[in-house]
Amino acid sequence: MGSMKALHALAVSERLALMAGLAAAIASLAGFIPGVYRDPQVVIAQSHGFDIGNLIGVTILGLGLAWSARGSVRGRLVAIGALGYLIYSFVTYAFLIVLNVATVLYIAVLGFGFWSFITGFATVDVEETDELAAGRLYRRLTAGFMLLIAALFALTWLREIAGSVVSGRPPAGLAAAGWPMNPVYVIDLGFVIPLVVIGGLRLLRGKQGGVRLAVPFLIFLPLLSVSVLLMTVFMAIDGQPLVMPLMVVFVIALAISAALALVALRSRRQPMAESLQSPLLKRPATS
Repeated sequence: MGSMKALHALAVSERLALMAGLAAAIASLAGFIPGVYRDPQVVIAQSHGFDIGNLIGVTILGLGLAWSARGSVRGRLVAIGALGYLIYSFVTYAFLIVLNVATVLYIAVLGFGFWSFITGFATVDVEETDELAAGRLYRRLTAGFMLLIAALFALTWLREIAGSVVSGRPPAGLAAAGWPMNPVYVIDLGFVIPLVVIGGLRLLRGKQGGVRLAVPFLIFLPLLSVSVLLMTVFMAIDGQPLVMPLMVVFVIALAISAALALVALRSRRQPMAESLQSPLLKRPATS
């Protein structure tokens, strides 16, 4: 009964986010059923790494939604970051993974997640968000980190695109997977990187809205980093070469973003002077 009441208390956008999470969980578990994936082995190995990462993302989304249902703005920011990661991850599943029995679930994750944001899932009071992060979010450090990550990804993808255009051959990763195009180029260069840059600049300049973009990004990036690291592990198990520079970059990104997220989301401690007040001082004066 308690869980049903909690479900009825959720807003439409939160219910859609929950349904996106459920679809993602079922699709990721289905990926380990032999025969579901019909792709080249290199793609299957990569997908298994992201399948586990997606399950972690679903768990974080669920925790964020439960936290948010109790009125926590921080919980909503966590859920926004986790849902953003799931949408990001399942774009590749929906557009490039060979049609299989889980394809409808891939589409469901994108559909429910997209409409969750459209119906207001990312609507958070800017002033309340900024107030919550006051004294907890290392603004300049976080802003610098966000801008560095945006520049790193932008340069990496633009270099791959330019190299392919000049040489007339697809990048090695696309050629191995048999993909004509990488949708991550579109998502990162068209949407994620601009949002990260806007959030970083607003945070650096102390403008409203920076925290609302920064905290979800600090949830999104660790989830993405874990998935990429798991992907490289599964590729190594499959006998593919281990890309050490890639692992080093994402280990560093995971460590820094997770640390900044923990700092930003930690509970505010009671002021020392207030906590040490003597009960005698609180008694009313007597004549």
